[in-house]
Amino acid sequence: MSRNNIFIWALIVLSQPVFAQTSNVTGKIISHGETVPFANVILTGTQFGTSADVNGAFVLTNVPAGKYQLQTSAVGYIPARDSVSIREGEDVIIDFELKEDVLSLSQVVVSGSRNQIEQYNSPVIVSTIGTRTFEATQSLNIAEGLSFSPGLRVENNCQNCGFTQLRMNGLDGPYSQILINSRPVFSALAGVYGLEMLPSTMVDRVEVVRGGGSVLYGGNAIAGTVN
Repeated sequence: MSRNNIFIWALIVLSQPVFAQTSNVTGKIISHGETVPFANVILTGTQFGTSADVNGAFVLTNVPAGKYQLQTSAVGYIPARDSVSIREGEDVIIDFELKEDVLSLSQVVVSGSRNQIEQYNSPVIVSTIGTRTFEATQSLNIAEGLSFSPGLRVENNCQNCGFTQLRMNGLDGPYSQILINSRPVFSALAGVYGLEMLPSTMVDRVEVVRGGGSVLYGGNAIAGTVN
């Protein structure tokens, strides 16, 4: 073989693209023998992530070889994390067993800092009232459900018109800021009339911040904020 042919052959070999073999990570998420649908699964520190299907199964495709931390989370469950080592061309199967978050400490709240943050990392104490509380107490509206939150009292102040108001820190209803999706839809009189206008079936969660919050939510948030 002449030198020219060897040189051309070397250029052809070097110009061929080199593809690194990738792998897939599959698994299933369960809790107490039942599947957990639509849970989030991510490889921490990377851009790889997906969501489980209705049967709790997930698939991460085209993952390069290496060592990762695989984390899964779902609403109402404590997040779980496990280390995984991926080799080139070898698929990995890993399952997760999630535990229920009975105290709801891992849920995300927004009322404490106007940002999504875990409840245990919130700079102020944020109390939450979920749909379970409304169902257990058979509350038809928000005013009835707030009576079961610590530090709140819903009282009747008029025998003629029959309006109720929410007392926080001993102050009258107009001193409490009422928010819907972190926005002050009602005026200061919402603490008097607005709470009975909201049925409990249209509310997913109520967040309560006791204490002054005028810097975040305006001058009416003197006694507290109900989001």
